[in-house]
Order: sequence, then structure tokens, then C-alpha cells
Amino acid sequence: MARLIAEGASMLSETCPICGLPLFKLKTGETVCPAHGRVWIVTSEAEAEEIEVDYVLRRIEYYAIKRAYEALNSNEPSEIIPWLNIIEVAERIKNLRDNRLKTKMETVEKSEVSKSKSEK
Repeated sequence: MARLIAEGASMLSETCPICGLPLFKLKTGETVCPAHGRVWIVTSEAEAEEIEVDYVLRRIEYYAIKRAYEALNSNEPSEIIPWLNIIEVAERIKNLRDNRLKTKMETVEKSEVSKSKSEK
């Protein structure tokens, strides 16, 4: 915990759902537990689904890369093509999701700016 604070992290009021230690917000915006690393604070079912989809995509990508590497080192390098296709599709899905989230964040920021201007 001292290391996180020394690095500029802020202690949050929320605790880790696994161990109960206080969570910290890093300068990058990530929320971490000192014992478990990165954690997600979920406030809605939609957020939980987003996190689950991200996790599944990362696992698919990891597995496909692992299998592509094995195919590359095998006697049948042509076996790599299906794995490369899976990696490409996973990357496209991640890019679409990132663009959608970026657009959503920009919309929220614009609405906050217009609210603050109208309050003045």
C-alpha cells in the first residue's frame, strides 16, 4: 500500500470484493487492489457485461496466439491461417468496442462541459 501511495495512487473508499483491502486509483485511472492487482468496480449489469466480454476477448486472443505460435513451429504451417483469422476478428471486435466507448465518453464530456457553461 505504501508503494502505491508513494507512486501517487489515491486510496478509494471502496474495498476489494475478494480480500477487503482498500482499493487504489492509479494516475492512469485504473483501480487496483494491493494484493490482487487490477479490479473493476461495477455499478450496473451493463458494466458487468462489458467487463465479461473484454475478458472473454482477451482469453480468445491469448489462446489463438498460443495456437498460432504452435502451428508456426509445426510441420504444417498452413494450420496457422485459421488462428490468424480468429486473432484478426478478436482485434476488430475490440476496436469496434473501443471506438464505441470513446464516442460514449466524448458525449458525456460534451454534456458535462455544456452543463458547467450553463451554470455560470
